[in-house]
Amino acid sequence: MKRNTLIAIAAAGAVIAGGTIGGVALASGSGGGEQELRGTEQAAAAAVDISDRDDDDRDDRDDDAEREQEQGRDQSQDAGQGQGQDQGQDGDSRYSRVTALALSEAPGFVTDLERDHRDNGTVVWEVDIFGTDGQWYDVEINEDGTEVLRSHLDNDDDDDDDDDRQVIPSSGIDIVEAILIAEQHTGAAFKDADLDDDGRHWEIELRGDGYEHEVKVAVATGEVTAYEKENDDD
Repeated sequence: MKRNTLIAIAAAGAVIAGGTIGGVALASGSGGGEQELRGTEQAAAAAVDISDRDDDDRDDRDDDAEREQEQGRDQSQDAGQGQGQDQGQDGDSRYSRVTALALSEAPGFVTDLERDHRDNGTVVWEVDIFGTDGQWYDVEINEDGTEVLRSHLDNDDDDDDDDDRQVIPSSGIDIVEAILIAEQHTGAAFKDADLDDDGRHWEIELRGDGYEHEVKVAVATGEVTAYEKENDDD
């Protein structure tokens, strides 16, 4: 089909290039020349029509190519956004996995979570829980949140007075949600989070870019109510 079209265009081009001049010469001589001139004009018109259709086809192909490029860019952007969402979900699942495992060992309310770097180079999650039995528990979880390393009842008499003053909120955001809010606010890496004595705020410590960040997040609303940062000397 394309080959026939090209042949037709070439023939018409030959008429336009050479036949028109011959037609004009004949037109000045005889009536037959007028017929040849009209035939030449018709052929030229047909060639122009074919050329116009061919231009339209090229325009359509260009439009299709542009649409494909735009779709490719959209898909790349979606992939990038998806990747960003996956990273956020990884952080969420890590903290949730650690606290869920700790609560399976000692049911209650998580009031403190710390990512502790030990002297031997290992990383351990330390979780403080106010148990459903009214007692305090310390649970240690391995770095990937898959194993309970240690769990015991906290009988430290030095902390009894502090524990008695601790208020446990009945509603609002939990410790995992507070950590994610603080990370988003600072862009820094989580280190420690704990519930203040009155049970109204989560206090989160983070580190990054040479600074130590401290963020207070309201338990009731999830709002950042205070933020400080200072040079990290460690």
